[in-house]
Amino acid sequence: MKTHAPPVGSPGKLDFPRVARLQAVRPPRQRRPVPRLPSRTAGLGGQTKVPGLRQAGPPQGRVTLCGDCQSQPPPFEMARAVGPYEGGLRQAIHLFKYKRRKSLAPLLGGLMLETLQKHPRLLHCDLVLPVPMSRGRLRERGFNQAALLARQVARGLNLPLSDRVLIKGETPPQTGLTRPQREQNLRGSFKVKAPEEIRGKNLLIVDDVFTTGSTVSAMAETLKEQGAAGIFVITLANAAK
Repeated sequence: MKTHAPPVGSPGKLDFPRVARLQAVRPPRQRRPVPRLPSRTAGLGGQTKVPGLRQAGPPQGRVTLCGDCQSQPPPFEMARAVGPYEGGLRQAIHLFKYKRRKSLAPLLGGLMLETLQKHPRLLHCDLVLPVPMSRGRLRERGFNQAALLARQVARGLNLPLSDRVLIKGETPPQTGLTRPQREQNLRGSFKVKAPEEIRGKNLLIVDDVFTTGSTVSAMAETLKEQGAAGIFVITLANAAK
């Protein structure tokens, strides 16, 4: 399976000179300050190329498919990210995900909503789904960061949210695995509990980081097997190489 990475803004545009909204939040004492983030998401300019996926011009421009997508289309219809996994965005995700700064969810979710507004196809969905965690991983971390982001996205789009339709079995952590290893690791790991809730619907999958696309691809295949009409993906960051 080829990498199908969501287009993002130019890395050089991640830090804006204007103070971002996240800086307005004073962090608690003895905690790392909230990093600078874009106050507006940057669009993918015509000079930026992301191999292996749809290349988009300005939001109003025509969307084309790269050669990889034409020869081996991904199981999802469209994927977009707020920005590349670097700089202030990466720092914010680490604070949110690993330092338990759950209070960042509304602000990070707001950045995702800004990106969604630039791509009308992503707005024609019927249901929002977070990438699920296995029970063991959920007990270990204490919360599902994708579910917190999905709640903000669903609220902003006035769409229903379901974190019970899809469940994930126990698998070894994906961190450090190659793309083939990730695909093998995820094979058969997702199960749809309530297929009647997704049948014939367009679904918006929400996650924090898009790495190789193995997770959302495995989810998309499982959901479509159970009758989903279309799968769309929004993430905070794109870490695809």
